[in-house]
Amino acid sequence: MIERLLPEAASAHAAMLDAVLVDVHWHALAVFLVWSVIFVTALVRFREGRSPEPRAAGPGMLWPAVAIAAVILGDVVLLATRALPAWNARMAPPAAGVEAPLEIHVAAEQFAWNIHYPGPDGRFGRTGAAFISAANPVGIDRDDPAAADDIGLVNLLVLPLGRTIVVQLTSRDVVHSFTLPQMRVKQDATPGLTARTWFTPTAPGAWEIGCSQLCGLGHYRMRGDYRVVPRDEWEEWQAEEVARLR
Repeated sequence: MIERLLPEAASAHAAMLDAVLVDVHWHALAVFLVWSVIFVTALVRFREGRSPEPRAAGPGMLWPAVAIAAVILGDVVLLATRALPAWNARMAPPAAGVEAPLEIHVAAEQFAWNIHYPGPDGRFGRTGAAFISAANPVGIDRDDPAAADDIGLVNLLVLPLGRTIVVQLTSRDVVHSFTLPQMRVKQDATPGLTARTWFTPTAPGAWEIGCSQLCGLGHYRMRGDYRVVPRDEWEEWQAEEVARLR
């Protein structure tokens, strides 16, 4: 039921994170219902008509201790069986497989996402602020041999279906938060640091890149598009982008 209220799940780890969220909500609902029953019972049992004289003796400690222990036990079970395993899985690097992950560099700035692909050779070329221009928003040094096939885009991320994606995330100015809701990805981009996050798309589609951190007056327009397409379509797209560089 709760899953229907979430964005579409389109990554390999989405079900795991959704399960944590669903279990936390069920736990919170159970706590709310139990305490609501206790609250209503106290209102009825200790109403003025039944207890006209105040009692100096307070309630016993047994039932409050049992209730608090039950809440703590529920939290411990959630942490041990859901939250910590999910956190450990997300913090671990992607598993080594037959195919290497596709690494992409995303540089956030007010108010855009600058996206740098390494091109077919899989190597990132040199970048620098001195090379940034309207035609080269990523700042790729085209004199660097490794950058000859690098692709630089603004607010457009195109991903191959079924291939693990590693995003190297930086910021040029303030803190931003790179958010792909359908991939269940949200990672802060902090000036002076490089953060890495990874995921494997499992469903094709077209969605929006969001910034979940208030980053200035233009925060509302810091949006981009991202698409997940079949592998052969992605290869064609990459070849077309590289051909434009020549």
